[in-house]
Amino acid sequence: MAFGTRAFGPGALLLLLAHSAFAAVSIQYTVVPVGGNVYRYVYSITNNAATGSAAIQLFDILFDTSLYQESSLQIVTPAPLHTQWSEQLLSSAPSVPAAYDALSLTGGIAAGSTVTGFSVQFTWLGTGTPGSQPFQVFDPNTFAVLQSGVTSTLPVGVPAASTLTLFLLGVGLSLAAAFQMRERLGGRT
Repeated sequence: MAFGTRAFGPGALLLLLAHSAFAAVSIQYTVVPVGGNVYRYVYSITNNAATGSAAIQLFDILFDTSLYQESSLQIVTPAPLHTQWSEQLLSSAPSVPAAYDALSLTGGIAAGSTVTGFSVQFTWLGTGTPGSQPFQVFDPNTFAVLQSGVTSTLPVGVPAASTLTLFLLGVGLSLAAAFQMRERLGGRT
């Protein structure tokens, strides 16, 4: 029994560390149809690292030129975000996709924070709706890759019920329960 516990401990620790490293940065997107086969990605970058960890200062999102018309790639990030980041499109090369490259001019995305609004417009060459893309996060001083991943869709929020709606629902349920209780007790006498 002790052998199983000792074997589980290091394995669980390695799995936890691998998950922590993998989940340090997430990039989510929303696809906005512009017209025809022209779309816009709007990205949200989240720094899931522990408080006190390094800020995200440099990242690339990759565009496969067999799916995205490279000449149509256009940065459309709105103000004030576009003044806080140096954004550029890096051209493709053989076996290297085009990339949207963003470098912070103001300190980056702090641990525990999310920045939304990075936007790229493009002509879609694929079938269906544009989907996930590979991304990389770099150390801005050494250009070492700190994390690689794949973007995911931004979950659509479920609207929250208003306080009045919740109050009325509670009153209605209470009245229904009281009515049922009265009926049960009335049937016994």
